[in-house]
Amino acid sequence: MLIADMGRYSPAAQAVTVQLIRQWQDCLRTGIEATQAAGEANPAVDADRTAAAVIAAIQGGVSVLLSTDFATHLEAALDLCLDHLWSQAPR
Repeated sequence: MLIADMGRYSPAAQAVTVQLIRQWQDCLRTGIEATQAAGEANPAVDADRTAAAVIAAIQGGVSVLLSTDFATHLEAALDLCLDHLWSQAPR
């Protein structure tokens, strides 16, 4: 079951799901900001928005993977997110 699916069962489960996704996004944002500070990622990228996109890429990609048994969509979505993050990074 995907994290987002858990929230469909009850208001309490939805509240837990919201909290888990917020924590996940916070961790990703912190990592992106650290990568930007180290000069390894594009400093103009919105770290919070990119973190949200990574979560959506993973959730959607895993959903397709579970339906098709192919990881192609998950890999493509994550590649696009990473390409965005690394684009225009100082060298």
